Amino acid sequence: MLNRIVLFFTLFIGFSCFSQELNATVTVNSDKIQQTNKQIFNTLQNAIRDFLNNNRFTNLNTKRNELIDCNLLLIINTYDPNQNSFSGTLQVQSSRPVFQSSYGTTVLNFNDRNINFQYIEFEPLTYSENAISSNLVGILSFYANMIIGLDSDTFGLMEGTANYQKASNVVAMMQQGSDKGWVMGEANNRFALVNDVLSNSFEPYRQALYEYHIKGLDLMSQSPDKAKAGIASAISTLSNIHRVRSNALPTRIFFDAKATEIQNIFSGGPAYDPSQLIETLTKINPTNAGKWNRM
Repeated sequence: MLNRIVLFFTLFIGFSCFSQELNATVTVNSDKIQQTNKQIFNTLQNAIRDFLNNNRFTNLNTKRNELIDCNLLLIINTYDPNQNSFSGTLQVQSSRPVFQSSYGTTVLNFNDRNINFQYIEFEPLTYSENAISSNLVGILSFYANMIIGLDSDTFGLMEGTANYQKASNVVAMMQQGSDKGWVMGEANNRFALVNDVLSNSFEPYRQALYEYHIKGLDLMSQSPDKAKAGIASAISTLSNIHRVRSNALPTRIFFDAKATEIQNIFSGGPAYDPSQLIETLTKINPTNAGKWNRM
């Protein structure tokens, strides 16, 4: 009887629902800061991790195996202890599992070069959809919602809209600050990222995310031929953005996450004539022409 009770609680814990959606690994790199006491950076690292992993950004009940794996690398370039101010860069990566596989495919791989915030050691980082208490909370809230939105788009067509809109609301609330990451007109910043993802002009990016994963990668274990055809079709969908704007941010985001993976997929396995695909890839993403020519 005791063994049955233990088994019940083991199963309950394994399949219970969580209030959060993210499984975040956070690293704060302070190698550029020349000071003896580095405790503030350890505290900051733990605070960021706890904020991402312990807050709820949707109304969904998420199971343990449904948490979104993500990695944040914050590189501190400058630190002023008198002003409690930090500046640096933030690399944000997220992945999602591939059906019937242990493989995790990268969905987002974005480098934010405009990270500036103030942080007092041990101050609470509190999430609220209606009020942002600090620039750091704004940055973390923004990327949490973008990660969830992008992940949702890989499972359901245009399913990430609600979280993109939350990320856009964060941008709107932060517009009054001096941080270049929030303002219109700066290339590759937070404003541009969510604005482009929500733009009707760049809708093929979101369509391609769905096709690439559901009609491509998720079929790889069952039918590699169909999977390759689905991935090629997704890239064809993405190419529609090129007609609107060459080298658009959504296109670059897609290939920052997928370029190496695409090369590996079409460099082995069942025979697939990649000639048309290579032509399309070279046209819309010439930066990775070397990879495409090796397929």
